[in-house]
Amino acid sequence: MVNPLSAAKAQMTEATGAQLFDQFRPQMQALSQVVAQRERAQLQLAQRLADASDADVSVDELPDVEERAAQLETMAERASQADLVGWYFEEFAPDYLDEPARAKPYAGLNDDEWQAQKQAWAQNYRSTSPEADAYSDDELAALHVENTFGVPLEEFRQNVVDFRPGEAIQDVLTTNLRTVEAVMTAVADDMEGSA
Repeated sequence: MVNPLSAAKAQMTEATGAQLFDQFRPQMQALSQVVAQRERAQLQLAQRLADASDADVSVDELPDVEERAAQLETMAERASQADLVGWYFEEFAPDYLDEPARAKPYAGLNDDEWQAQKQAWAQNYRSTSPEADAYSDDELAALHVENTFGVPLEEFRQNVVDFRPGEAIQDVLTTNLRTVEAVMTAVADDMEGSA
């Protein structure tokens, strides 16, 4: 049962965050645009560096500035509303997961909760099919996850159960920087190796 006081507090936090974000929306739009432009410029330079070297590395994709700026702005807005889980399952989960809305309740489960969930899925299979008794909880949970969400159990655990909002923000904010670093490292290694 949801505590009415906790629900009201969450709604108030979300509303206050939305109001605050709206107040600073123009600044966030400008900041997002600048960051997206600088990221693209760095990625382009990293690709030039890779092309000029003998290193076997490249930038996989140059993000569209407008799309990247919108992504950063949406992330900041949802963070201000304390809804990073919703943001993640709307923006990223559909790229690798069937039925992301159905997966959302499993986000951030602790180890005990995850084990209990796998046992519940397994018990459900066993209650409907006598043949299921021959399989372990993990095997039946893997079958359920594969059939429901279209991914292996371990991938589901990594991308859903182990989801942590702070890590998601860090991943989104640093993805292009990590690409630039990888190119620079590969080129430096190549140059040091040939010196």
